[in-house]
Formats: sequence, C-alpha cells, structure tokens
Amino acid sequence: MNYASRNCDIYASLFTHRSPLPQPLRTLENFTHMGKLKVDIKRQVCLTFDDGPDPDYTPEILAVLADYGVKATFFVVGEAAERFPQLVEKIVAAGHTIGNHTYSHRHPWLISSARAKSEVARTTDIVENITGSAPRWFRPPFGRLRTAMRRQAHAEHMATVLWSRSIIDWGALGTKTGIARRLEQVKAGDIVLMHDGRPEQNRPGVTLQCLPGFLRSLAGKSLVACNLDEVV
Repeated sequence: MNYASRNCDIYASLFTHRSPLPQPLRTLENFTHMGKLKVDIKRQVCLTFDDGPDPDYTPEILAVLADYGVKATFFVVGEAAERFPQLVEKIVAAGHTIGNHTYSHRHPWLISSARAKSEVARTTDIVENITGSAPRWFRPPFGRLRTAMRRQAHAEHMATVLWSRSIIDWGALGTKTGIARRLEQVKAGDIVLMHDGRPEQNRPGVTLQCLPGFLRSLAGKSLVACNLDEVV
C-alpha cells in the first residue's frame, strides 16, 4: 500500500460510525465524567513521563521524584519495558503508575490497522507480565489519534490520555531555559508531558536538571503533583 492509499484508509476510518469512542483526556477536568474524583483538581497537576524506561535517566528521575514525595505516571514503550523489566518494577515499587505507549513508538498514521492494534495489545501483555496488572491508561506516540489504536485501548479498558502542557523537552526547543520557562507555566488541572526515554530524540537529561526547581515551586503555588491512578 502506498503512502496516499494508507492515508485514505486512515482518514476513512475516522468517519466509521461504529460504537463511539470516549474523548481523549487532556486535562484533569476531563476526568469528572469517569466518576467521583479522589483529588481536588483545583490544586492538582498530573506529571507524566513518556518513552522510557531508560537505564540512564529513569532511575535519576525516580530519585528526584522520591526526594520530593511526588508520584507520576510513566507511559512506557513496550520494547524498552521488555529490555528493562527491572526498571518497570522499580517504577511500580516506588508508587508510580505505568501507562501503555505502544510497543515500538511507530507513528500511528504510518502503520497498518492490524499493526496499530498489535502495538497496543503487545505492550499491555508486557506490562501485565512484569507488574501483574494491566495498564489503565494509554497514550499514542506523538499524541496522534488513530482509531484502530483507540479502539484497541478501549477494548482493553484503557482510557486514552493526552496532555494540556508539553514542556517540549526535545529537539531544538529542548533547552534548559525553555524547559524551565514552560514548567513555570504549569497550572492547576494540567496534565504535563515530559520524557524519561529515547534520548536520541528527547532531552531527558535537561528535564532532569529542571525538575527539582519545578517540584520545589509547587508548594508556593498551592499545587500538588499526582499520578493518574490518584485522580480516579
């Protein structure tokens, strides 16, 4: 199948009216339809880390979070979790939440429907085999919504979670000054996107430098950080 035909198939699938899918969760306010919330979303921010686990950066980020008593959600890439299961175990043992971020982090729009479903299902199996529990949360790579992936996640009882605040810790914009400035803009109700893995594309080392100052600043803003399992 050529690129144009694949895109026609993708866009056609967006308009296939089978059972409707829940809207992706982008802010903590979006969680209110899921039931009684466990937290006051007027004070909470939800910290999420994508693309790990990574043997160099994930342990250091976990150490900083532990220093400040903060829990976060880690959306893991299945092939990385498979390579470093001990890091997934360490994340869970520290009280953090594991989410599904597909197996290989391929762009959702550039793979077949069958591959898109497999990317989700395979990662769920890996996480469950390591932790004993299937993930509750799914995030597509690059935040790109592919119906096949969303349907697979929904069938596995996962909610699709995006973000309201990206600190853009990747590429040319992933500088210490830029990341610190964007962290300063975090407000109550935000779901914050950061990265702990794939350092060839991302800047987890720079995020790590900015993280302590950000966590120290939360109390002064009357904000509390949480993970997704602590919301509902």
